[in-house]
Amino acid sequence: MKRTKHINHASFRKQWRSYRMAPVALAVSAVFVLAGCEKADENVSLYQNTDDCARANPSMSEQCTVAYNNALKEAEKTAPKYANREDCVAEFGEQQCTKAPAQAGMAAESQQSGSFWMPLMAGYMMGRMMGGGFSQQPLFTSRSPASPANGKFVDASGRNYGPATGGGRTMTVPKTALAPKPATTNTITRGGFGESVAKHGTTMSRSSAAPGRSMGG
Repeated sequence: MKRTKHINHASFRKQWRSYRMAPVALAVSAVFVLAGCEKADENVSLYQNTDDCARANPSMSEQCTVAYNNALKEAEKTAPKYANREDCVAEFGEQQCTKAPAQAGMAAESQQSGSFWMPLMAGYMMGRMMGGGFSQQPLFTSRSPASPANGKFVDASGRNYGPATGGGRTMTVPKTALAPKPATTNTITRGGFGESVAKHGTTMSRSSAAPGRSMGG
């Protein structure tokens, strides 16, 4: 029993702590690595229409058109929907709204009356995918002075990407900016989309590129 007096308790405790903390440290490191991957940025360009895109990328006219048409289809599904034209106009301004096409999941009464409205697509975001193709998202803008989206490019979730100008402004955005958005299945109240824009703030990278830069590589 006397031999227990010679055990180096401090050393034993240090070794045990090191063994216990190693898996924890590895787990924490893994979380940071995964978080870094999830937040990786994408380079995108913002265009008002196919001509805007083609002028910035003369050799990519066909890709510009395909991306624009895909963005239009996406806009029909994901744009904010309003129960009447007045609510949409109050949020986005005159000449900025159109009747939304019927779609699966929308409220039955809206489908029957055909009365729901949505903002017109004002532009689109276009980014090159790793496989060589392109991904796109529709962008909207408001002409209502009271709206936080006034004169800004915003996506269907209310993220703000700065001035709604042409020329192919290039910027760096989070990967989530190009991720598919859920289809809109309910109408929104007047001012609701503006609140979303104000909540999101501006999604612009510190490494934004100068306007007019081509995506051609």
